[in-house]
Amino acid sequence: VTINGKHIDYTADTGTIILHDKQGKPTGEMFYVAYIKRGVDAAKRPISFLYNGGPGSSSVWLHMGAFGPVRVVTDSHIHTPPAPYRLVNNDYSLLNASDLVFVDAMGTGYSRILGKAEG
Repeated sequence: VTINGKHIDYTADTGTIILHDKQGKPTGEMFYVAYIKRGVDAAKRPISFLYNGGPGSSSVWLHMGAFGPVRVVTDSHIHTPPAPYRLVNNDYSLLNASDLVFVDAMGTGYSRILGKAEG
C-alpha cells in the first residue's frame, strides 16, 4: 500500500480470540483482522485497536471505509449500493503510523456468542 507517497509492506492476519467466563467455560469467539507493518521493531511500534460503537455493527466500515490499507469506493456518498465494490489504495489509512487491529464486537460480523453466558 502507498500512504503519503511512501510504500508500506505489511502482513494481514485474521483470527478469533476465545473468551472465557470465571469458571473457564468458553463464552464467545471474538474475530479480528490485523495489519502489521513489515521491517520495523514491533516492540517499539504502536498498535491501534478499532471497533465500532454499535450496537449491532461490525468493524467492516472502519476497516474497508476509513482506516484500513484499502478502501471501498461506491457510486454514492449518501447510500451504499449493493456489491460489487471497487477497492482502491487508502491514502487515509493509519498503517503508516500504527499497526491496526479491527475487532468485531460480540454478536457482530464474524464474532459470536457461545452458549448461554450469565451477567
